[in-house]
Amino acid sequence: MIRNEIHKLYLNSGNLLASLSFFALALFYFSLALGSEEIILKHCAPILLWLLAILTLLFSTPLLLKAEHQAGLLDEVLLHPLAPSFYLLSKIGAEVLLLGLPLLGIGALFSPLFSLSFVESAQLLLTLLMGFPALSALGVLGGLLTLHTQGGGLLISLLILPLTIPLLLFALSVMEMARLGLDSFAPFCLLISVSLFLVILSVGAGQWALRLAVEE
Repeated sequence: MIRNEIHKLYLNSGNLLASLSFFALALFYFSLALGSEEIILKHCAPILLWLLAILTLLFSTPLLLKAEHQAGLLDEVLLHPLAPSFYLLSKIGAEVLLLGLPLLGIGALFSPLFSLSFVESAQLLLTLLMGFPALSALGVLGGLLTLHTQGGGLLISLLILPLTIPLLLFALSVMEMARLGLDSFAPFCLLISVSLFLVILSVGAGQWALRLAVEE
């Protein structure tokens, strides 16, 4: 199923490239806007990368789901002998591979513009890697909930974006404690726990939202 979802994303490579281009250009423009002050760049880098990753995943996934719905592919999911949760998990895995990992590569490429050392970049990208499954799951859930609505972006902002706050807070805690030379293992474990919880919550609610979206 993951291979099938990867193939679907490959067919929608235009949307993927647009999302990656938005992420890269936004990072570049923010690095220029913040100037050359090293302290400011280092303090702003974690929250900027996380916010841009949240916006990229949460607003690109619904576009991919709408394309699948228009092609009638969502109807086939409910006819499949496997539970819809396997479809949702495979979609999350495919997005992490084809969208999340390239975003990490772009983040690593632009990290010198924010005066981040190799260790700081690795810690930041590791927090993003742990959060990507949850962000993708929330994007899928938001896309299913707003599949038949006008102004879906506004609804996603109201319904889904608040759920990303714990991820953002724990990720920033990891970076801040690492910057101060303190043990960041506890907030890192909390970040993983929250990410796993959001994946489970999104998959559970996504099954109901998928049936509702297909029946309408």
